Amino acid sequence: MSIGIKFWGVRGNIACPEPTYFKYGGNTACVQLNMGGTHVILDAGTGLRNLGDEYLRQGVKDINILMSHVHADHLAGINYFKPIYIPGHSINMLAGHLRGNDWMKQAIYEHMREEVHPVQYHQLPSNFICEDFVAGKNFYINLDIKVKTVPLNHPGGSTGYRIEYQGKTLCYVTDTEHVEGHHNPRVLDLIKDADIVIYDTTFTEEEWPSKKGWGHSTWQEGVKLCQKAGAKKMVMFHYSPDYEDDMVDKMVSEAQAAWDGIIAAKDGMELVIS
Repeated sequence: MSIGIKFWGVRGNIACPEPTYFKYGGNTACVQLNMGGTHVILDAGTGLRNLGDEYLRQGVKDINILMSHVHADHLAGINYFKPIYIPGHSINMLAGHLRGNDWMKQAIYEHMREEVHPVQYHQLPSNFICEDFVAGKNFYINLDIKVKTVPLNHPGGSTGYRIEYQGKTLCYVTDTEHVEGHHNPRVLDLIKDADIVIYDTTFTEEEWPSKKGWGHSTWQEGVKLCQKAGAKKMVMFHYSPDYEDDMVDKMVSEAQAAWDGIIAAKDGMELVIS
């Protein structure tokens, strides 16, 4: 009756393996959800490799992957996700920002084409299904998990998710750029009264004006949205690769001083909505 959450990658743009990133982690976006034995992954960044090994240890064979979008940092782990290479595993990957007509499958084809990867999509022995939907559509996973989606403001498009299970709600809103002085009504509706909102806090408010058009946001905007929507907690996520641990520490300290609902995502961190 709970939503189990584990963060396997919280960095944006590119993986950062240096020691100065160890506190928060250097893997790119990947979040694991467990809802009554149904396994859902949010994004397939470099953290997906370690999650795949964990699934093999646990014997998990039915897996759903919801993509915010397929920019390289969010897709970089799929080639190294061992379940896709093992018969008897079923992986269903969905994305809502593409143009339909098998564009998600085409993205994976291109990501695994012969020139860039030794194993091609059509050679995989698992049941690996790639599907498109139109952002804004609502759907169910295993009948009891409701997924609501909205399009986000990001180059090439991105999708925000609201996942509801047994009266608990988690929202995933990353790779989204806000408009200064304007709160996106679609995002406000998506995160209304949510238990936890994972939000794009890539840049500081001081740096953000110079990064307009890059498709990202700040913790200050996330707090404003969450407080206006009545969300209970916000998880800072998708830290810039230019921000080492000491810089993220400073951001987190300022954010937590502004609102006691702030949680700072770290690789390996676990949360439960119960």
